[in-house]
Amino acid sequence: MTGKRITIAHMVRTLSVIAVAAVALTACRADEQGRMIRYEPGVYKGKSDTQLSESRLEELRNRARNQGGASGTGFSGGAKVQDSGSDVRVPGELNERAQKQGGAK
Repeated sequence: MTGKRITIAHMVRTLSVIAVAAVALTACRADEQGRMIRYEPGVYKGKSDTQLSESRLEELRNRARNQGGASGTGFSGGAKVQDSGSDVRVPGELNERAQKQGGAK
C-alpha cells in the first residue's frame, strides 16, 4: 500500500509541475511575442514614422496656436504674457539697496 501512495503522490506532483509550466509558457500575450528585447544605445529599431499630411500639420499648428495663450513669433507654452509696466524695478535700485544693507561695497 505504501508503494502505491508514493506513485500517486509522484504522479500528482509531476502533473502539477507540468500544469504550472504550461501556464507560465502560455501566459504572454500574443502582441508581446516577437518584440524587441535587445537594445543598442542610440539605435532606434522600431517602425519608421509615417509622414503627416499637410492638412494634418496645419490642424496641429492651429491647435498649438490656440493653446499657447499668446500668438505670434517667439511665443510658445501656455503662460500669459504680462505687460512689464511700472511694477518692474530698475536694476540700479537693487544694487543700491544691497549696498545699504551691507552686502556689497
